Amino acid sequence: MIIFCCISLLKTIQMQHAGIYQQRINDFQQAIDKEKGLTSLLSWARLLSFLLIVAGVVFYFRQGWMGGWLLLSVVGVVFFAFFLKKHNRSQQKLALLKTLLELNQKELQQATEWKSTFEDGREFIDDQHDYSNDLDVFGPASIFQSINRTGTLSGKRQLADALRSPIQDVQTILATQEALKVLAPEIDFRQHLTANAMLAKEEGSDRRELALWLNMPFAFIHNKFMQIAAWLFPALALLMMAIYAYAGHYYLFIGMVILNWLLLGSIQGKIMEQYKLISHKERILEKFSLLLHLIRKGSFEQSALLKEQQGIAREADVALHQLSRIGSAFDQRLNLLVAVILNSLFLYDLHCILRLERWKSKHKTDVERWFGVIAQLEVWNSMATYAYNHPQYAYPKPQAAPMVLEAEALGHPLIPDNESVKNDGSIGRPASFLIITGSNMSGKSTFLRSIGSNLLLAMCGAPVCAQRFVFTPMRIMTSMRIKDSIASHTSYFQAELLRLQHIIQQLKAGGQVFILLDEILKGTNSEDKLSGSRSLIEHFLAYNCLGMIATHDLELGHLEDSYPEKIKNYCFESTIQGDHLFFDYRIRAGIARNKNATFLMKQMEII
Repeated sequence: MIIFCCISLLKTIQMQHAGIYQQRINDFQQAIDKEKGLTSLLSWARLLSFLLIVAGVVFYFRQGWMGGWLLLSVVGVVFFAFFLKKHNRSQQKLALLKTLLELNQKELQQATEWKSTFEDGREFIDDQHDYSNDLDVFGPASIFQSINRTGTLSGKRQLADALRSPIQDVQTILATQEALKVLAPEIDFRQHLTANAMLAKEEGSDRRELALWLNMPFAFIHNKFMQIAAWLFPALALLMMAIYAYAGHYYLFIGMVILNWLLLGSIQGKIMEQYKLISHKERILEKFSLLLHLIRKGSFEQSALLKEQQGIAREADVALHQLSRIGSAFDQRLNLLVAVILNSLFLYDLHCILRLERWKSKHKTDVERWFGVIAQLEVWNSMATYAYNHPQYAYPKPQAAPMVLEAEALGHPLIPDNESVKNDGSIGRPASFLIITGSNMSGKSTFLRSIGSNLLLAMCGAPVCAQRFVFTPMRIMTSMRIKDSIASHTSYFQAELLRLQHIIQQLKAGGQVFILLDEILKGTNSEDKLSGSRSLIEHFLAYNCLGMIATHDLELGHLEDSYPEKIKNYCFESTIQGDHLFFDYRIRAGIARNKNATFLMKQMEII
């Protein structure tokens, strides 16, 4: 009866979330249709404005240079600029709405089909990492893909770092939980943060080139001659142009233009050196500015961590928007009209580079911190979305000491709720090592991965797939999916030994370690395997660690007799009834008794 009620509750929660995402899909689709109509209307208005400009110019020449026609062209230019600005804003809004629509479609698919189509972080797969490969942290159908709602490259990398090196401090974990609880219900803020981050289209070269530009030495703002020339030469050019207009002496004006170009020519190399790094960055800078503005305007009074990030965002918002405008203005040098006329008269390039260096002088040391705010909020945003999508999950309770891990109704976060069998588990009170036996496919490995995955989520500050979860932050280390390597001349057995050696080295270095082992020493004979496994477990007992080992070696269970206060036996069983094999995937105390390998081979007609 209790199980039936839990399943019904889960289905109700899933339907509620699916309904919310479906409603948002409908709303965004309507908004897109409306915005498309406005965009089309603005396109026609822009075309009419252009025709007005053309008509004014044509009739001005045809009707004997009448000033009224020229005025008509001027009016056309004003309207054209107005409608162009409106059209660009409408296009930006349309892009945002389409991104939000796509985001909600992905959320709906994940809520209804338990299938994620977000980026899976396969580029972060590392067979040598302490646990990420064994616990399916990266790649298709991974923890990263389930959580990931980042849009920028920086955010994605920081989320990967958070999963590879989770928090080890209890107070920081609690503060992160507090931040996620504040963010989780803010669906509009969360989705606008993700959508705008995606529209930034950050590339690997963007941050690298900005960093190079920030670290370049100043070439102009400390040069007194350049500071004076930037204003004196344009003033003289305008004066010479006025003399030419009134007195007809053009040679002074031509001479001043030549002088301006000689000055620009002498510094063009240094200008281009900086321009190559800062050019075409207005898109990402504008979007980063918008992201910081969103963060700045959020209602985060209940979270100290979020308020701290907001404080940094307040400094950054206006400054990055200013840099975006300077960069956009600098890019206008590619326009022939700007390059020829404004440089000839006003030394446009010099003024742009001076504005850039002044901005850099003021904000150089702050930029990395500002970008860090965006990446950090994307990480918390991803985990808050995960919390929102799984309201039945519990926020775990971290404690510094003693070392412990206790779970009630624990499931694997990557298995659909309606398919997951929940188990209780406890380690550290008093036993520090669990030996888990069982037949093939009975659930041993899945249970180990459930423990490891939820411990990882807990140390990231996220909710876990359990009704209750108490833990001590520990370094997770696993040996579950060992691979040989032809390229590095490493056999399977050697690779496994190297892995175990790495675990022992970390134990000797101190610190709190949580170990998960699955059927170790498969590369040697059964007698040697049993002896080696027994000695390894006894060795672990000398260190500051907790651990679990899944094994078919039932003889290992006798270690509980030798170390009753430190080692406990648990098992998963299967039952054969007639021609059918049944699993209940329930963990129970004791050593497994049933076997199924021969039965399965006969059933599949292998033997």
